[in-house]
Amino acid sequence: MKTKISFVVIMIILTLVSCTSFPPATFVKTYDEPGMWKSIEVKEGMEKQDLWRTIVDALAHQFDLEVIDKDSGYVRTSWKYTYIQQGLVNQNYRSRIVLKVLGEDWKIVQVKCESNWLEEGGMGRPAGWILGYDSKLLEDVYGDLQGRIGRIRR
Repeated sequence: MKTKISFVVIMIILTLVSCTSFPPATFVKTYDEPGMWKSIEVKEGMEKQDLWRTIVDALAHQFDLEVIDKDSGYVRTSWKYTYIQQGLVNQNYRSRIVLKVLGEDWKIVQVKCESNWLEEGGMGRPAGWILGYDSKLLEDVYGDLQGRIGRIRR
């Protein structure tokens, strides 16, 4: 009898542990504002129209664009569920990109990544979204935009 109880307890523990998932290693938890802004100095001679088109094309290549406001220089993508865990997309992790162009002359572009991890509560129920950003996604998007619109420093 003791062996059966021990076996059942071990199976329950293994089931609970295997169901628990963790955010990717690239997730950085924040406490006050989701994401972290990175700035790009726009290369000299780039016209506003070309800058805007390049930004929108670069982001639209990887994401669905949810908000596009050319007058204010603001773009936000929709949430993208990109974390693959055990061969399946994990619905507990989502990311999006926010971009804004600063000033009247549009010489600085700021980009950030917002990511959320849905923490599980008791009995498999969700507890709530944890705010943060994905460091790899931010570096990838920043690097792509820097290469397309960024000023070369010598």
